[in-house]
Order: sequence, then structure tokens, then C-alpha cells
Amino acid sequence: MFIYGEPGVGKTYLFGTAQDYEATSPMLLIDIEGGTTTLRKRKDLEIVPVRSMKKLVEIQNTLYRENELSYRCVALDNMSELQSLDMQVIMQEAYNRNPDKVDIDVPSPREWGKSREHLRAITRSFRDLPCHVLFSAHVHEKIEEGQPTRYYPGFGGKARVDLPGFCDIVGLMTVEHSGNETKRRIQFVGSRRVLAKDRFDALGETVVNPSIPSLWEKLYEGE
Repeated sequence: MFIYGEPGVGKTYLFGTAQDYEATSPMLLIDIEGGTTTLRKRKDLEIVPVRSMKKLVEIQNTLYRENELSYRCVALDNMSELQSLDMQVIMQEAYNRNPDKVDIDVPSPREWGKSREHLRAITRSFRDLPCHVLFSAHVHEKIEEGQPTRYYPGFGGKARVDLPGFCDIVGLMTVEHSGNETKRRIQFVGSRRVLAKDRFDALGETVVNPSIPSLWEKLYEGE
């Protein structure tokens, strides 16, 4: 499952609820963004900080070497931040090779392409683990004159379409505040404006105040 939305919308907290459901517990939360403050009281969660693509690859290799995976769910939070970290390394390498011609702050199509391939490889490898896998990302708004705003996962280049394509479920998460009431929603049906999908056709157009247990029950109630 791939969930994207604005920072602070509740993606990390949503992923933490996987620990509350038998089919997705125990879980491993890979903290790429450093945004697990909302889960600080959850002493039952295993959270591993990751600040580089190299470290994430090491974790992925360790999980594959386990004879029997000890986790029923692995969550990667947040893939947009992963691309930012990876791009810093890519641009530094490009600058070191040719400092006179490379602006370290301005990636070329070549650097974006390299980042895209890194993200494709790591997303595919985690997706293929023998457990449930959750990905999160920021949201990117594409605004064109005379056209409705379109919403995509927050990646540079073609990765915004590629990475969700590896997943069975893709949803845009939003939050609404009205007085003392807060409603969080995930849209699972794609449209001209929103990139979303549900290959199981089980979640409906929108789920209000979702949790991993409630989503999984919807997925399996018709099994």
C-alpha cells in the first residue's frame, strides 16, 4: 500500500496502527524522515532510523537473509525524503567528477534518471518481501493555467508514477479541521485530478478516519 499526502496529515500515525492488528503485527517502521514524534508513546513499535539509501539497502539485505521473516509488516516512511537524501549523494558524486560544469544544486535529467532507478529498485525489493509493506510519500500539486490542480506522490521526474505502480493500493490522504473535530480521509479511486487505485476494489472511493486494522478488515471481509 502506498499512501501520500501533506506533511502532518497523519501518514506516520496511520502506519503505526499496523501494530494493533494481528495480520500486520509485529511491524517494523523504517523512519527515513525523522517524523515519528506522533508515535513516541508507542513502546511496542520497533522503529529504525535511516538517513541514507546505503543504510536502507543494508536493512533490505538483512530482511532477505532471514530464514523466516520476523515481521508481518514493514513500513517505509517517507519515500520522498529518501529521494532527497539519495539525490544529495548523486549530486555530490557528479560535482566531484566535474566541478567546473556541474551545479551541485541543479540536477540534470541524467541525475534524475539515476535517482529514479535507485528508487525503483528499492521499492520493488521491499514490495517483494514475504510480508505486508507500506510506503508513504509527500504530495506534489501540479498546477496548470486553465486546468484543475492534479495530485501526485511527491517525487521528481517519472518516479511519481513509477513507484505507486509497484503497489496494489494507492491513496491520497487529506485532513479536515472543523471546530474541535478532525477528519482524515484517504481517496482510493483514481480520477483526472488524483492518482489512486485499489486493485482489490474493496475499499470504496474514500475511507474516513482510517486505520490499518479497519482497512484490512474491508479488504478481507469479502474473501
